Parts: sequence; C-alpha cells; structure tokens
Amino acid sequence: MELNKKLDTLKQIKEVDAPPFLYTRILQRIQNLQQLEAPVKWKWAFALTAMMILFVNIAILVRSAAPVIKNTGVENMVNAMDLSPSNDLYHE
Repeated sequence: MELNKKLDTLKQIKEVDAPPFLYTRILQRIQNLQQLEAPVKWKWAFALTAMMILFVNIAILVRSAAPVIKNTGVENMVNAMDLSPSNDLYHE
C-alpha cells in the first residue's frame, strides 16, 4: 500500500517546457569543441614522447641482438671434457 502511494505521487509530475533555442545552443557548443585545435605545447610533448619511446625500443632491440658473452675458463673446460653442467644424476 505504501508503495502505491509513493508511485501515485509520480503521476503529479508535469512536463516542463525547455527554453527556446536550447537545442541549437547545445549543438553550437559541440561544434565549437570539435573545431578546437590542440595547443602547440601538447603537439611537441606528444612528438617528443613518441620519439623517446621509439628510441627506447630501438635500444632494447640493439642490446638484445648483441653477441653472447663468451664462456669463462671453467665453462670451456666443462664443455671440452663433455661434462654435464647440471646436477642431474640421470639423463631423463
């Protein structure tokens, strides 16, 4: 019953007229936002950031393609004697 009373109050709501030219004002604001151009500082910041990311990626690629470090004397001896570098007792 209480729910019906609360819902009945919603029937008393009346439609309100919108101010004249409201729709055209809203459209004008949307068009003004689309016509704005990014500031020059933002453009330079984006360009510099993109270049920094590119250089970091190139540096990572160059370092990953670097030659493998040569084996030390002990590793050379193990490889020459055909010994196993692991502590496994069986080759499974």
